[in-house]
Amino acid sequence: MTSTLRDAIYALRTARLGLERRRLDYGAETRERAERLAAVLPASVAELRGYEREYDDLEWFHDSYADRVAEIHDAGVATDTTHWRDGVTLYVVCRALEVETAVETGVLFGSFDAHVLAAMAENGGGTLHAVDLPGGPPGPFEYGHLIPDRCRDRWRLHRGDAREVLPELLERVGPLDLFLHDSDHRLPHMRFEYETARPRLEPGGVLASHDVRLSGLFDRFTDANGLQSCVVCDTGIARVPLGLSADPD
Repeated sequence: MTSTLRDAIYALRTARLGLERRRLDYGAETRERAERLAAVLPASVAELRGYEREYDDLEWFHDSYADRVAEIHDAGVATDTTHWRDGVTLYVVCRALEVETAVETGVLFGSFDAHVLAAMAENGGGTLHAVDLPGGPPGPFEYGHLIPDRCRDRWRLHRGDAREVLPELLERVGPLDLFLHDSDHRLPHMRFEYETARPRLEPGGVLASHDVRLSGLFDRFTDANGLQSCVVCDTGIARVPLGLSADPD
C-alpha cells in the first residue's frame, strides 16, 4: 500500500472519528470509568472512584493546569489536544497500579504527561520518559507546557522519531509498568509501537493507547496477545496478565 493511500485512509478514519465523537455520550463514558477499569485492573470500583475523587480535589494540580490551558487559549491555539477526560483515566490507572516506570509517545502540550506525573507525585515515586519529534507544539510553547512544576522533575523528554528512539529507550529503561501510545495513529506506526512495547511490559503492566476508535487495531492486538482490555472515552487500557512474562519471546 502506498503512503498516499495510507494517508487517504487515515484522513477518512479521522473524519469518521470526529462524527463518532459527536455521537458519543462522554458523560456516560466518564460515569462508567470505574466499572470498566475494575474489569481490567486489580482494584475495586470503590477504590477507583476514590482515585477519581482524589483527582477532583488535587488543588495543586488543577491550579497550575488551568492556568497553562488558559495560556494556550489566549495564544489562539486549538486546545482539543488537552484530553482531560482521558487524562483522568490515566491518572486513575497510574494510582491504582502505583506506576514507577512509564514511556509515552506523542507529547505536544503534555496533557497526558501532566496527569501521569501528577499520579506519580501522589504515589511518591516514578519516572515518565516521553518521546516526540524535534520541534514543539503550535504557538509559543515547548513540549510539555501543561506539566506543573511540582512534578516536572520526574519527566524525561527524548526528541526523535519513535521508530529510531523507542527500541533503544525501552531496552535502556528496563521493564515498564505503563506504555502509552499517542503519536502517529496510522496503522503501521501504531502496530510498530504496540509490538515494540509489549515485550517490555511487566506482568501486570498496562498498554494504553489514545484514539483507539480510529480503527480496530487496539482490539485485535490485545485479543491476539491475551491482554484484558477496555475503552473509556477515547483511550484504550490493556493489562498484561500476571502469568505472562515481560518478554514473551
